[in-house]
Amino acid sequence: MARKVIFLDIDGVMNSFSTRPQDPRGLVDFLDPANVAVLNAVVEGSGAVVVVTSTWRLTMPFAELRATFAAAGCVAEIVDVTPDIDGPRRGVEVEAWLAAQVEAPARFVVIDDDFEMPAFPEKLVRTRKLHGLCARDVPAVLALLAD
Repeated sequence: MARKVIFLDIDGVMNSFSTRPQDPRGLVDFLDPANVAVLNAVVEGSGAVVVVTSTWRLTMPFAELRATFAAAGCVAEIVDVTPDIDGPRRGVEVEAWLAAQVEAPARFVVIDDDFEMPAFPEKLVRTRKLHGLCARDVPAVLALLAD
């Protein structure tokens, strides 16, 4: 069965300007519990898995990335990261990941605070940097992942 996929940015999605730490110890300090709780609700409501698109994917091994999300209380299954092709155009990296799959996702959504997705603008849920992923974003995310 084809999976549902959330393409997930981190800064501005899993945290906000107001919650970024003054003295961070790594990624775990950038995963705000409030934003993690919202992602957990989306995952529990949709059964989706996560592919990380954030530049954090370039700075740490995949196993450590997964462990860090788990340590922050995230229940999502982190299954992959997008390829490093063209940072300023994240949509190209999402397109490349989709093209490389043997079986296309049944549904997908891109959650980001910065980047446009010219190939699939209807799949983008743009968060606000001041809040990150929050309850008001959930209906749009779940609608894109609905059967």
